[in-house]
Amino acid sequence: MPVEPMVFPASSRLLPIAALFGLTLALTLAGILARPIESLSLFWPVNAVLAGVLLRNPRLAGARGFVLVYLGMVAADLATGSAWPPALWFNLCNLGAIVTIWYLMARLPRLHRRLRTPHGTLSLFGACAAGGMVAATLACVMAAPWFEQSLRATWLAWFSEQFSTSVLVLPLLLTAPSPRAFSRSATQPVRLAPLLVLLASLGLSIAFGGPGAIAFPIAALLWCALSYSPFLVSLLTLTAGSTLIVAVAQNLMHFSVPQSEPGVTTLMSARLGIAMLVLGPLVVACVSHANRSLMARLAHQATVDHLTGALTRSAFTRRANTLLDARQQQPLTLMMLDIDHFKLINDQHGHAVGDQVLRQFALTVQEQLHEGELFARLGGEEFAIVVPGLAPELARFTAERLRRAVQDLPFSEAGEQVQITVSIGLAGCAFDAAAPSLDVLLAEADQALYRAKAQGRNRIEQAEPYRQRV
Repeated sequence: MPVEPMVFPASSRLLPIAALFGLTLALTLAGILARPIESLSLFWPVNAVLAGVLLRNPRLAGARGFVLVYLGMVAADLATGSAWPPALWFNLCNLGAIVTIWYLMARLPRLHRRLRTPHGTLSLFGACAAGGMVAATLACVMAAPWFEQSLRATWLAWFSEQFSTSVLVLPLLLTAPSPRAFSRSATQPVRLAPLLVLLASLGLSIAFGGPGAIAFPIAALLWCALSYSPFLVSLLTLTAGSTLIVAVAQNLMHFSVPQSEPGVTTLMSARLGIAMLVLGPLVVACVSHANRSLMARLAHQATVDHLTGALTRSAFTRRANTLLDARQQQPLTLMMLDIDHFKLINDQHGHAVGDQVLRQFALTVQEQLHEGELFARLGGEEFAIVVPGLAPELARFTAERLRRAVQDLPFSEAGEQVQITVSIGLAGCAFDAAAPSLDVLLAEADQALYRAKAQGRNRIEQAEPYRQRV
């Protein structure tokens, strides 16, 4: 009896949607349980977190996703004892903020949306302000029966909380690196001085008190922005901002403002001031990160040949001279390699095929080399290798391995086999021998390479006094 093949079901498309509903439910429950009884939340990150999740996962940001977010928030309110009318109306205000922030940020290019540019950071502040306005306006229109304050006070309370929380939380989500990038960055050392100064400035803010004290951490935050990644700066601004908001709410800073406008409270003023406080550090972090990325790209272009991945001539010269200076009478070999009949390959098959040959040749050679050995493209089809720790007599075995690997390299173009071979010239110094300069080694290896080509190519020749056919 034939055995039927086992069929594995495809991963359910409902899983991400179910995860979104579960996340909404859990965040809303946590926010409800953390807020004071019969009061608005001191810190309500649910809307900002969900907006960030939808921006980072565009496939979830459809009509079904927004409906499930709304149902998750309503379910959490009902589970904690809220009546149907306020649960429906309040969460419609929250949904209005989420949709507004998502809509405005989703229209930006990805580079701006991930806060890689100052324009993206400024756009985020505008989107958070718009989201806070929408939520506050809906609260005044639909939820007024459940508030004892005036419409002005209700609007200011909703707007200040929504705007400040979104500005503090969203940058962290939008700049969060991928798991792979995070694991790489986690191994890099972090400067502690800016972080320690920030913590000290927060302590001074609380100890000194007064409205002006919320500006004390600004210098430390700017230092952090120049020192850390945008993600880490976002984490620090969230920590600093939330600490100051809690300190003001608990009257730890003796913060007071003139009540010239009805409904303006100390906490509202502090929230708006703290939200605007983090704008500068976030913009500086974006600019600093962009400059570091540009410098890294320029350094890479100056060090690595874009076509083959080998070192450039200038980078090779610097590193080879460093090896010679640190040689301490250890043996060293320099090889010059030249792809045989490369001009003929270009003429017969075109320069595009020639570029493919160069890339494949470089990859093959790099796979044969060991750590600490330098490989560079000097120009055209000419390459160089420095092998520290081996005199030319022993390094010829490495050269032979390279020659055979290139000779056995399978390469075809339009069904036609293209044979690639390499000629190699060796020069160097033995143990305890005086090391010549790099220019002398290059000249000797080049002469040996010339003999290898003159004697039939696809061979290895050593410079005097190590001349030997292989």
